[in-house]
Amino acid sequence: MGEEKPIDVFYDMDIAQICQHFSKSRNTVDKAIAKLIKDNPDKDWKYKNPETRRITIKAEGVERLSKYFRKEKHEVSTVEMELRYENEKLKAIIEEKEKAQAQIEALYQERLALELEKSKQTFLLENQSKEETIQKLQLENESLREEAESLEAVRQKLEDYKKKEEEYNGKSFFYRLTHKF
Repeated sequence: MGEEKPIDVFYDMDIAQICQHFSKSRNTVDKAIAKLIKDNPDKDWKYKNPETRRITIKAEGVERLSKYFRKEKHEVSTVEMELRYENEKLKAIIEEKEKAQAQIEALYQERLALELEKSKQTFLLENQSKEETIQKLQLENESLREEAESLEAVRQKLEDYKKKEEEYNGKSFFYRLTHKF
């Protein structure tokens, strides 16, 4: 006996059965089989019987298909996990952005309130100093009016005194004239 060649096992099923077997769509199965043949052009893993229109695939090819679908599923779940992770990161970034925005808004309101208070204080101080200046000027004005009145009174007294002096001098002159004789 010479070297015995291992027996090839073939699965003979139509596309619907393959789809059902792997729980995949017709399109996905077609693509998978095309990929299997493209990746292994030297191996005769697939044969389509024109009479029955069924596809015959070697057992090894079916294993490869199975691995391909498992890998595809794994890749999908990895991608899904990465997308979820990215989504979580984006949510966290958005939360941080919203917090930062709220803080900026609060700081802006606080600063605005401080600026308004500062302006109000400045306005009050300026007004107060203006009022004080006005009062001071009014007091000075009143004292000047009082001084003017007192000066006027002194002038009046002086005039009265001068009149009395003239009267006296006039009387005394006549008095002296009349008394000499």
